[in-house]
Amino acid sequence: MWITGLPGSGKSALARAAATGLRALGEPVSVLELDAIRKVLTPSPTYSDAERDAVYRALVLMAAWLTEQGVPVIVDATAHRRAWRDRARARIPRFAEVQISCPLELCREREARRTGGHAPPGIYARAGQPGATVPGADVPYEPARSPEIVVRSDVEDTAAAALRVVALARALGPAAPPRPEPASPGWALWITGRPGSGKTTLARAVRDSLAARGLSARVITAQEVYEEVLPAALAPAAALDIIHRTLVCAAKVLTEAGVCVIVDAGAPRRAWRDLARRLIPNFAEVQLLCPVETCVERERAARWDLRFARPARAEPPAAARAAEIVLDYQESLQPDLTLHTHVQGPWTTVEEVLLLIRRLVARPAVSISHAERRM
Repeated sequence: MWITGLPGSGKSALARAAATGLRALGEPVSVLELDAIRKVLTPSPTYSDAERDAVYRALVLMAAWLTEQGVPVIVDATAHRRAWRDRARARIPRFAEVQISCPLELCREREARRTGGHAPPGIYARAGQPGATVPGADVPYEPARSPEIVVRSDVEDTAAAALRVVALARALGPAAPPRPEPASPGWALWITGRPGSGKTTLARAVRDSLAARGLSARVITAQEVYEEVLPAALAPAAALDIIHRTLVCAAKVLTEAGVCVIVDAGAPRRAWRDLARRLIPNFAEVQLLCPVETCVERERAARWDLRFARPARAEPPAAARAAEIVLDYQESLQPDLTLHTHVQGPWTTVEEVLLLIRRLVARPAVSISHAERRM
């Protein structure tokens, strides 16, 4: 369910109240609060059209991945362009939109009084200034054409509106077999290495080995994020940053919902993997090592394309390809497991990863409050 409305209209209060009501009925739900997600996706936001488009596409992708795992989702985000919410409706089979209606002046007053929370302070104070992009003031806000619920937050109290949202959520039903409230978070395993080192082969083999044992894990890849999130207008460096930060955010919200995640991504900058380690309690990093010459041959054979965020060009010679692979990638300084994929066989590598997962599962459970899960 997507709760939309102007900044200050009461989206977060309604989302939290509805989530509390659903949990009281034994129905766990994940709340994706855009203001919290932005702190990971774009820690220094520009609020440009291209950046906003990427952020909202990432939000839709995370909501879709959660619902595919049987986790109901409440999205708390303005999304002033109707196209972003329509994208979620097209992507998620069971979807509903809650439109909050509130006069702009009242929204301004509420926002000025707001203390705490994830929203940036002084949103409307910046309205009208050069370059400002405040929804409803500087850029048009496009309300839903046919929302499932309309809440007039200037006259309806939050508790009453939350009851209507809870009823709608229960009428929607789960998009997949419902997942019970997790006693502890899931785990995330990040498989990293240079292109051609064997990440995808290993990730799929580990997933299939777990499935054979009656366990499930969701593999998420940089390529999936690239295909669904990246707007062409973003510069290559910014595009790569948002792609990998989306992977971090997705792994975080999935594990908090009790889903086990395997991240298949080289993530050439070590900082992206380190960010995941800081944000995800049950996290491990698997470093794949392989001679550059072997990586180049494997990568060419698999038609791996290192240039997904760069202009198309002719295939470089092997020597240039090898230099690119070496210079663009930072190995982990303290991996939880190192595998030499040019000398270790596939069965050996899979068994070593499964042993690492057993150690992850055996770690003491880390309690995460619902407040911490609101992201």
